[in-house]
Formats: sequence, structure tokens, C-alpha cells
Amino acid sequence: MNTNISKISLLWVVVMMGFMAHIVTDVLPAFWGANIAMPDATGEVQTGMIFFMICISFFVPACGLLCMQYRQHKALRIANLVLASIMLLFNVFHTSELFMEFNPVQLLILPTMIVLSIYLFVFSLRALKSEK
Repeated sequence: MNTNISKISLLWVVVMMGFMAHIVTDVLPAFWGANIAMPDATGEVQTGMIFFMICISFFVPACGLLCMQYRQHKALRIANLVLASIMLLFNVFHTSELFMEFNPVQLLILPTMIVLSIYLFVFSLRALKSEK
């Protein structure tokens, strides 16, 4: 069981790193002088969107990681599974945006994030079922 916990914890960390890679690849063209601002950008920050991205890219994985470190209570293993489900759904919906606006730079990162999220969900489900 401990190897399963280690896999889940590692996957949460790798998911966080995947989000960092996703952000960095969007920003990298600025270093070559490209305008990376969205075409309809007004210069005003959408606080709700920034809050959402902080939650999905850091807070949810950090909470999932903590749930697995203190997994003695079944409620924390259930919470981990719920967080893994949220991550999987978000990554599927976010990757589907490639069909609307194709970005070849994200073509490697986003599908990888889906695969990681699937493994995270499956291992979390196994962890919930194996410890009763």
C-alpha cells in the first residue's frame, strides 16, 4: 500500500510541475520579443480567473498531497479521490480547448496532463478501496 501512496504523492507533485511547464511555455515567446498578450486584453486583471488558476494549479494538488500524507482517516482518502476527479475533469476540459484554438506548444503538455490525471485518479481509487 505504501508504494501506492508514494505513487499518488509523486503524481500530485508532477501535476503541479506540469502546470508550471504549461505556464512557462506560454510565457517563453516573450523572451524573443513576441507579444504574448491576448488580442482582446484590456490590461485589467481578472481576479476571479487568477484565483481559479491558483486553486487548480496549486491549492488542489497541495490539498491532495496533504490528504495522502495524513491518509489514516477514510474521509481524507475520499477527499483525495474527489480532488483527483476535479483535476481529471479540469485537464480534459482544458485540453479540449486545443480543438478550438490549436497551440502546438501545448500539444505535448496538455495530453500528458490528462494521462497523469488518469493515473492519479486510478491510484487514488485503489487507495480508497484497499484501506478499509
